[in-house]
Amino acid sequence: MLQVFFQNCKMALEELRMNKLRTFLSLLGVTIGVFCIISVLTVFDSLQSNIQNSMQTLGSNVLYIGKFPWIPEESGEYPMWKYKARPVCNANELDAIQKQVSKASYAAISYSDDPANFDYNGNETKGVGIFAVTYEFNKLQPIEMNEGRYFSLNEMNGKQSNGMVLGATVAGELFGNNISPIGKHLEIRGKPFQIIGVMKKQGKTITGFNFDGSAIISYHFLSTLKNIDQTGNGFTDPMMMVKARRNASLEEMKYEIKSVLRAQRKLRPGEPDNFSFNQLDTIQNSIKDIFANFNIFGWIIGFFSLIVGSFGIANIMFVSVKERTKFIGLKKAIGARKFSILSEFLIESILLCLFGGLIGIVLVMILSKLLSGPLGFPVSLSMNNFILGISISVIVGIIAGYIPAKRAANMDPVVAIRS
Repeated sequence: MLQVFFQNCKMALEELRMNKLRTFLSLLGVTIGVFCIISVLTVFDSLQSNIQNSMQTLGSNVLYIGKFPWIPEESGEYPMWKYKARPVCNANELDAIQKQVSKASYAAISYSDDPANFDYNGNETKGVGIFAVTYEFNKLQPIEMNEGRYFSLNEMNGKQSNGMVLGATVAGELFGNNISPIGKHLEIRGKPFQIIGVMKKQGKTITGFNFDGSAIISYHFLSTLKNIDQTGNGFTDPMMMVKARRNASLEEMKYEIKSVLRAQRKLRPGEPDNFSFNQLDTIQNSIKDIFANFNIFGWIIGFFSLIVGSFGIANIMFVSVKERTKFIGLKKAIGARKFSILSEFLIESILLCLFGGLIGIVLVMILSKLLSGPLGFPVSLSMNNFILGISISVIVGIIAGYIPAKRAANMDPVVAIRS
């Protein structure tokens, strides 16, 4: 049995080799179909994996509190006017949460100030984002130092601390590779700030922080230059971040924070909250739904490509059966069984589809290299997607080759020899 299988494989490969152009043209449909399905699955699996890794870095046990919900709290139109009229989070509320919320481990406020233009010895960088934060901000966001240091507790809490931590891109544009930024001074709103550290390059986070092109300063120091607590200018309003203790319930912490904020804002019983809780889990669930729709789209394109490809392969197999009619008759005349003839043409059809599927997978691997290299988007072909591509190819090969193979197996040997 095994010998017959290998013999049929050898004959199928020889037949495909002898008809190179016909083989190549019949591969295209399966190649395109497998490429569409596997490329869509691979890209979106990689994108989802990258987002999930970012979320794990930031922590799924962190609440982001502010005026605006990331996802509408009610069905229907997003009531921007309603959310914008809410009061902003402030330092007094942060202090109350740190003292009264037992489930919280870290809490901080971040405020995005107007972009600034920095100049150092003629090197100018425009539109630098300014993040004014409180001390525990680096416990809630992935900040790693490349040079220098982060703020001390006294520096952050003191209103006279003019320290600044620069992003990697800003530091490179202003100082290059030969000058250390540590100890140098830059101006914001006419006030000099001393650079105490430079962050490692990390790209934009899932929560919208782009530290590479930004600078971090003390929230309390900036509050001496402008009234941050009364800003009320939309999405750049102060945002509060609170991280739950290990093994603490996020819902219980949310309930504690809600009680504290309602008391701080003097909301009466029955009045709706004038703040919103946001979590990365809500974004993750929305992303899963979006990816599911895109995966369906990729399957639909691939399905129609595979249908076209299967018809092409079936047609090629009918031609192959017709060309070898006399040979089939001779084999049956000397005792070849139906199963042997059937398996011969089925194996040829499956091998044809396998080659098409493998070419499609190779194209996906090339695409992943292009995305990972020049575009900087990490993509990897998972073993599950590889097995899926091979399985699809085998199934298409069986479906496309069965009827021609069945016809060949049922031929009358006398009629086949005379033809």
